[in-house]
Amino acid sequence: MKVWLALCQVGRAGYLKMIGDDMLLSRHLHALVAHHPEFEATSQSLSIATFRYVPPDLRTQLGTEKVEHYLNELNQQLLTSVEKSGDAFLSNALIGSRFVLRACIVNFHTSLQDIEDLPPMLAKQGRDVDSTLRRECAV
Repeated sequence: MKVWLALCQVGRAGYLKMIGDDMLLSRHLHALVAHHPEFEATSQSLSIATFRYVPPDLRTQLGTEKVEHYLNELNQQLLTSVEKSGDAFLSNALIGSRFVLRACIVNFHTSLQDIEDLPPMLAKQGRDVDSTLRRECAV
């Protein structure tokens, strides 16, 4: 019903454009996090981009059991923080044993500015969560 209504309103060409726009936004988000010093981009396909927050001082220790366990906990808590803030809606995925943030762009109201605002907002919340979590456990 939802697809049918969208097709009736914008037509086939309009619907294809909306899907294409979502895919472009996802690729743009993936590129932004890939070049951001506090993120690790993990995958991008269709309108989905996955990535995780990685504090810069832990980047050289990626792959070690202790740091990977910490990053999983950090990103789980970051996801909870983002959900509670209402600033964005993300979900999660497991890639291998890594807990990653998953952005699935399917809302035609999502803009380029929304995508460009996401990494700085997530980085700030990531730093806050990291600071709190490090006081609770040693990395």
